[in-house]
Amino acid sequence: MIFDALKAIVFAGIPVGVCSFLMVYYAYYKGYLSRDVEIRHAFKNKDDDKSLLAKKHKKKLLFLHSKWVAFGGGFYGLIAMLTFVVIELLQIVNFLLSVTSWKDITALFSIKAFIAMFIDSIMNMLKAAVWFIYWPNKISSGNFLIWILIAYLGYRLGAMFAKKYAIAKEYATAQQAK
Repeated sequence: MIFDALKAIVFAGIPVGVCSFLMVYYAYYKGYLSRDVEIRHAFKNKDDDKSLLAKKHKKKLLFLHSKWVAFGGGFYGLIAMLTFVVIELLQIVNFLLSVTSWKDITALFSIKAFIAMFIDSIMNMLKAAVWFIYWPNKISSGNFLIWILIAYLGYRLGAMFAKKYAIAKEYATAQQAK
């Protein structure tokens, strides 16, 4: 149980916390969020002008933020986005490790390969959307609930520190301008 919790902290809590910090801080930095909006409310009101993190603004967002919003935002959306990125990166690494000749690389430029990549991308989005089914098969732990709780704690701490850091940085910039 303690070993599972330590593994969850290292492999879920810290990465999710860091990603949460970066995503939320960058959302403040780019103006997607205002200081008045709590991150847990940022995705709920689709007509709120204080948050651009809504599906109606998805095309104005950077790629990872748009994926975060596409998956619903918040903790669920962040884990789904991270799952999507992990799945895609694993497929790229597997392809690179399987390349044995130029023929393998040139085969990527066929119609068949393009269609296969498109279908794979859709399948990967579906796998990411049901991350709570995907990850238990990848993690050798009998305590998956602990992993989710620790990942959620990492998400909340990362978002909280990002907001505090963004506010402190904004205050320091304002003080320098005076």
